[in-house]
Amino acid sequence: MTTLRFGSVTRREMILSAAVAAASRLGAQSANDVIGAARDLMYQALELLSPHASAADVTRAVRFLRGALDQYPAFGDAHYYRYMCLRRLNQEPALQNNDLSAARRYESEALRDKRDPFVLAVPKLDEKLDRVGEKWALVVGISNFSRPNGEVRLPAAAKDAQDFANLLRDPNAGRFNHVKTLIDGEATQRAIKTELNEIATAAKPEDIVLVFMATHGSAREDDIRGVSYLSTWDTDVQTKSDMFATALGMIDLSQIVSSRCEAQRTIVILDTCHSGAGAGKKALSAPEIDRLRDGAGRYVLSSCGDDQVAAEDKVRGHGYFTASLIETLKARKGCVPLKELFAQVQRDVTDRVKRVENITQVPVMKSSDNAPEIVLGAPPGSSGRSCTPVA
Repeated sequence: MTTLRFGSVTRREMILSAAVAAASRLGAQSANDVIGAARDLMYQALELLSPHASAADVTRAVRFLRGALDQYPAFGDAHYYRYMCLRRLNQEPALQNNDLSAARRYESEALRDKRDPFVLAVPKLDEKLDRVGEKWALVVGISNFSRPNGEVRLPAAAKDAQDFANLLRDPNAGRFNHVKTLIDGEATQRAIKTELNEIATAAKPEDIVLVFMATHGSAREDDIRGVSYLSTWDTDVQTKSDMFATALGMIDLSQIVSSRCEAQRTIVILDTCHSGAGAGKKALSAPEIDRLRDGAGRYVLSSCGDDQVAAEDKVRGHGYFTASLIETLKARKGCVPLKELFAQVQRDVTDRVKRVENITQVPVMKSSDNAPEIVLGAPPGSSGRSCTPVA
């Protein structure tokens, strides 16, 4: 996006100045405190919004967005979503115009990306799209976080992601022709959102899209407002406000998957709660998983249940979950239906972790009500329901 100037001041400078000014009005609060509190309120509003949201829910969302803008008046995304809510309610046309102008002025990412929480990218399947088009994957793994204020190290996450990406590229297994990896310092909040949006923009209805993320995740219980986040390389965890300001909101991921990605075969794999993550870490909660399967053709795989941790195999240097995914796909040369693949991985992980680590870890899979069968190794141009292993 072109950087515009107002006199000698850029928009970004103006936005930062507004955050600093808001922080100074509130005394000791830092700019991150202000931005973090505002983002948290906005995410709470977004969790109320969907194609089937009632007028009461949209009205509640408007109240949350007003609170976000009270905290941070230069918050472009909050202005944009309030505009969308008021338009949905057919209320306050003057305020709609003001909010849309403010969203442009403060460089709203949601406006730029044309996000619409009231629309599903794939409301129903097109049965005529049997053949696989292109195959897109974004694979993120973060073992080493930024210092001094980043998350604690996750020994296996980067290796899990790199090895899984290599498997997806393998012409004898994954057969994906577009695989982007973001490992450690590459996996900033901005980079992850950029790559997600690029895939969502590029993928066509007949394509397969896969998103794999191995990092820390925060459960709803960690936030008084019940919002979950994924830690990026540059997430600051000194305080919860710092984390809210710098992490990737699960709502960001779910909105891109449900309302922007038109691929009828979309898989999200989350390995987000590792046993080495430190005391108090919990897996992402069921509501976040449910939002990711909104629409048609969505599958979500999680490495463990929401009251469990994901164990790491110190001998092999992998998480048990990703290791089993890789082993099973390799053994079947990619030609295994996703439901069958998951059933085998679930049995393997549950049994192995109980036997070796003496803890309970049961991977979870959820899908859209009308999700088609997917074979991850199906080559472009083939039927998405089957493939023939290479001899």
